[in-house]
Amino acid sequence: MKTRPIALTIVLLALTFTTVFATEKPDLNGTWLMDKTRSEGLPKEMEQKMRVTQEGDKLDLETDLFQGDDVTTVHDGYQLNGQAVDFPARLQSGQTTTGKRTAKWNTDGTGFVVKEAATFDTPEGKVSITMERKWTLSADGKTLIIELHHTGPNGPISTKRTFQRK
Repeated sequence: MKTRPIALTIVLLALTFTTVFATEKPDLNGTWLMDKTRSEGLPKEMEQKMRVTQEGDKLDLETDLFQGDDVTTVHDGYQLNGQAVDFPARLQSGQTTTGKRTAKWNTDGTGFVVKEAATFDTPEGKVSITMERKWTLSADGKTLIIELHHTGPNGPISTKRTFQRK
């Protein structure tokens, strides 16, 4: 029968094209300094420095936030496999809860998108927040742009942070 060799050929061609057209994951490892002149929606006195460690689909992040003489270090991380995971969510008031986070690589190989949702029980009632972060690495690997869109009780907030690899 000739259908079996034809079917096998089609499967092999499909696998070949999948391998050829699969995109590489961007290398985000390193130290990144925020370029305030190319960032939007942040307090003027805020500066940031990030240290990123990436291994496969796991990204660990340590961010230093400088505001005047105050320095706050925030630790976070993403599993970039598209699976929903629990994460610790926090309101500005300090109240915490457990939210859901999904992070996955962009199909074009330039970065990834993180989507988060959390609901808090407050004295004023339930408060829901959502957040989407889009990380995009430039073709030369020297510039990282993080666009953040947040919705919550105070309405929508959007920022754009531009970082240079140190």
